[in-house]
Amino acid sequence: MREPQSETPAVAKRPPGIAIVIALVAAAVMIAAGIFLLVQRATGTRALATVGDCVTTGGGRWASVHCTGSWVVGGSLLEGGHVIVGTIDGVDQDSVGKTVDVTLRGDTAYSRGLALPLLLIGLGLVPAAGMALAARAALLPHPRAGSGSS
Repeated sequence: MREPQSETPAVAKRPPGIAIVIALVAAAVMIAAGIFLLVQRATGTRALATVGDCVTTGGGRWASVHCTGSWVVGGSLLEGGHVIVGTIDGVDQDSVGKTVDVTLRGDTAYSRGLALPLLLIGLGLVPAAGMALAARAALLPHPRAGSGSS
């Protein structure tokens, strides 16, 4: 005669595979985006840009801020440098009229703030570390109940 099977199905003991894949992909995307932003802000021509204007479109959590400003490239204006007017990424309404440290790429200036890149990396590392610990726990042999080595 067969013994009754356990009430708890095996699926309930660990998360479904698709959820793990989605969590790992999301973690990898956040980490990659954070690293991209760090590299973008650390490399390239550095300059000081003056934020001229910011326009907010949308509202609530879907609000988007687009700021423009100006900076000088090619040395000082007296030495043949020229003024560029373009987009400044990574600043907001509070920065209007202020001079900010930026990295230049074409006609776009990127603020050198580290808050967003570090936030993305941190948010990506949390699920990645959780998945690594869960995988480690699932792959390590578990001692059987009642089988002591005494």
